[in-house]
Amino acid sequence: MREKLQRHGAFALALLMVLAVCLLFAQRKNGMFIDEIYTYGLSNSHYAPFLKDVAGGELEGAVLTRQELLDYVTVGEDEIGDFGSVYDNQVNDVHPPLYYWLFHLVSCLTPGVFSKWTGLGLDLILYLLSLFALYRLVLRLFGSPWNAAAAVLLYGLSGLGLSTMLMIRMYVLMTLFTVLLALEIAKLMEKERWFRYPLIGLTVFLGLLTQYYFVFYAFFVCAAYVFWAAAKRRWRSLGLFALSAFAGVGLLPLVFPACISHLTADKLVSGGNAVEQLSAVSQYKTRLLLFFHEANHGMKAAVLFTLGLLLLLLVFCKRLLAAAKAKKLPWESLVILVPAFAAFVTAALISPVPEQRYIYNLAPLFAAAVSFLIALLERSLEGLPREGLWKAGGLLAVLALSLLLAKHQPPKYLYPIDPCYEDSYAAFDALAAEHASDPCVYLTEYSYPPTQDLGELLAFEDVLFTGDPDSPAVDDYLAARQSRECVVYIDVSKEWASGFDPEKMLPELTASTDYTDWELLYENGLSVAYLLRK
Repeated sequence: MREKLQRHGAFALALLMVLAVCLLFAQRKNGMFIDEIYTYGLSNSHYAPFLKDVAGGELEGAVLTRQELLDYVTVGEDEIGDFGSVYDNQVNDVHPPLYYWLFHLVSCLTPGVFSKWTGLGLDLILYLLSLFALYRLVLRLFGSPWNAAAAVLLYGLSGLGLSTMLMIRMYVLMTLFTVLLALEIAKLMEKERWFRYPLIGLTVFLGLLTQYYFVFYAFFVCAAYVFWAAAKRRWRSLGLFALSAFAGVGLLPLVFPACISHLTADKLVSGGNAVEQLSAVSQYKTRLLLFFHEANHGMKAAVLFTLGLLLLLLVFCKRLLAAAKAKKLPWESLVILVPAFAAFVTAALISPVPEQRYIYNLAPLFAAAVSFLIALLERSLEGLPREGLWKAGGLLAVLALSLLLAKHQPPKYLYPIDPCYEDSYAAFDALAAEHASDPCVYLTEYSYPPTQDLGELLAFEDVLFTGDPDSPAVDDYLAARQSRECVVYIDVSKEWASGFDPEKMLPELTASTDYTDWELLYENGLSVAYLLRK
């Protein structure tokens, strides 16, 4: 026990430090991105994947009560364990169901409760498991606990890593399966064992059942192993490996046939969109530079240590060449690491929108690539006096820089959106709560903007949804409430939704009602909220 503690003590301390930072940022998370709210809705609504389905299939003219909106994002007492509903919701969405099943399972522990901690609790567990798998991977590849602990810090405290944990979405689970696949293949390269093959097939299947973009790293790393096995003349292993990997892929349409329609559809998130992006050759440079910037910013500590390590390797190039001649360098680890960079390029070129979440699952392998350079330096300087002291000092430097950057370059999905507004979403919630007894009209033709605003809409007794300010439904709704004030949300997004102009909609609304003036309450991305008075 004492020997294990000494060997893995650095990892335990690194994990505790990451856990503390994760909890700090989780506590600071004030709001949710629309896709995060969809996670709650798709996981917990009863055969109603979108708000229009809660309204019976048509949002126009619908009045949804607070309880109906709450039912969309929470599990009802009679809906606990209804995984069939989750499956059906995902058939009508664009993603496979595994993460949503897990999310529903966790939500069943607190039925009727809509809280960020439901998602953050699940994500934190999956994130810590990813860090443990990353530690085992780097330890397997390079044999150094110090190096493996450094990888945990470089990824665990990075902007990309922390953003993965804070975004209540399937990317954290995809990240776990990505690292597990790399680990299983690394173990297979070291020693052939019969049970590795079904484990690899299962990991491929579960990764694809989590997010279709898992296929990029899986494809490249499996291809790399096939070439490696062929070079080593491991024909039996090559055959069993290929059979297992293809079985994992083949299981997906058997368990989730809707994946075929998802991947062949012509939607924003679909195979049709991927082909469209791939054919836009003129955008390649722009997209690659954008994703490179995102990766560079999100893993700044890893980038800085890479530059420092390259400089040190240049200084000790003679010792490095000597280690290379003595065959002490871990070149075979590149079979695991290089595919991550190929997957990065692929994701950058065909992602539906140019956002960093499509490379979240690759970030641990980028940290492992830094560990490759650390391993080169370690092998070059073997026998250095006070080696343990130097390694401990290097790990402390990694920790210090990672913490400093986490403080000054916080992760995404914390909301405040703008650093000028420290508690922006908290302020939105407070304003909505202040007018909770007033009627609320939402002017939109789509479900997207009200889903983004759902956290605030839950404050009202009920909400009328319409795309027509002159609709008789508006008059009937407001007449029944007889309130001197009314809160009006206007969908202003031209890219994602109706793109209404408030300067046109507000005069139309006041002309057909008893309200005479208005004031801006707040702007929330896809929508703008106003307070109308008589």
